[in-house]
Amino acid sequence: MALKQQIKHIVIVMFGIFLSFMGEAHANPIAIPGTSVSLEPPTGFTLSNNFSGLEDVQSGSSITITELPPEAYEEISTLFSEDESATEALLRQGIAIEERTLLDIGEIQVPLLRGTQQSAGGKVTKYMTLFRGEKTVLVTFNIIEPDQYTPYLVESTVASISLAAAPTIEEKISQLSFAFQATVPFRVTDVLGGSSALLTTADGPDPSGLSPIVIIARGQNIVDDNNLAYLSEQLLRGTRGFSLADIVQEDWVEFAGGRGYRLEAIIDGLTVVQYVH
Repeated sequence: MALKQQIKHIVIVMFGIFLSFMGEAHANPIAIPGTSVSLEPPTGFTLSNNFSGLEDVQSGSSITITELPPEAYEEISTLFSEDESATEALLRQGIAIEERTLLDIGEIQVPLLRGTQQSAGGKVTKYMTLFRGEKTVLVTFNIIEPDQYTPYLVESTVASISLAAAPTIEEKISQLSFAFQATVPFRVTDVLGGSSALLTTADGPDPSGLSPIVIIARGQNIVDDNNLAYLSEQLLRGTRGFSLADIVQEDWVEFAGGRGYRLEAIIDGLTVVQYVH
């Protein structure tokens, strides 16, 4: 009888520890500035000052929020299908998908992908999920230490996501970690991921793809004068449609409050001018 009571006591204590751990897995819900997303962040994650989302400064893991126009949902959702073409499309982006699941969140189901992506620092575990609201909402987990953030913890974070009204373009601009002045005829038409401003001259979609655009972005690359010229060319080659462009001019310039690098390149009648600092 005494042994049964002791076992019962141990079980109750262990269950209490388990509940305590579960309670510490997430903090209170927080709204991600410049987005329509609120969620309960895993312990250790705080709001990022460089992008829309959260980061764990200790491990380098991040949760990024990307909001796109509502009509983008149909196209992006195809990447979450089980079609071989979807797997190949993600693989071309360096993401190897290992598992696809559907999560029940209230009255809706949302897809969740798990895979890996090779980066300069090693292999990163990635989770991606997609929500449909006033905006198409793509949430990406980049996990540096997979043992620290289990699939259960990721799924419970996804389950905590709620969507509010989409922010205005002015609210999104205010969350950027840099400032700029748009010059006529350019105007800001969107802010992507809390780190990139898109400026166009067209009032609506440009089917021709020939209207000039400006993209101002802040990345997380660590650069200095010794590798800036090399990085500039790599960024140019990574720009869609300019991998084989002819560089016609390059030089050091004053840019963004310091010494930057300017490249100008042409391909098939299209010109790109790129500044990096």
